[in-house]
Amino acid sequence: MSAAAASDITIASKVGEVLTHPVHGPVRIVSRSTRTVRGEDREYVNLVVIDDEMNISVPADGKDVIGLRPLLVEKEISALIAQLAEPIAPPEKKASWAHRIKSLQMQLQTGRLSDRVEVIRNIVRDSGGVPSSLAERNLLKQAIDPLASEIAIARSIPREDAQLLLQNTAEGALEAAAA
Repeated sequence: MSAAAASDITIASKVGEVLTHPVHGPVRIVSRSTRTVRGEDREYVNLVVIDDEMNISVPADGKDVIGLRPLLVEKEISALIAQLAEPIAPPEKKASWAHRIKSLQMQLQTGRLSDRVEVIRNIVRDSGGVPSSLAERNLLKQAIDPLASEIAIARSIPREDAQLLLQNTAEGALEAAAA
């Protein structure tokens, strides 16, 4: 998304609108407020994360900086599913467990959809389909859940169905590479 397009979201966002936060997934705008920060009045947008009801507040003039964006449309969802379904090749050299986890956590924090998909693919690849460690299971959940919530809203399907779609697609990509 271009900077101009992100700025348009900042200006046009209205109470009740659903956007996507790069880390937390779908959020609903619940209100706007003005706060005094360092002696200046700034407008803030108050958001609630759909699915866990966590509250977030971001500066109205800086939402594009944190990466809020519109919900995915079907064409974008199909492209992400296709990326997730590409056969997963085994790693050339497997890094230590701690290094892999730290690297995947950092990649997930970028907020980029392509990075989120790669985190899912890498965890499924490194674990052989089902992660055995609690850290990998939690990281896989952190990677899948926000994307699944967004797909569920965009496609009007249950979140569990979207989670299964993502998990099964990644596992299928692993099997396709082994065949």
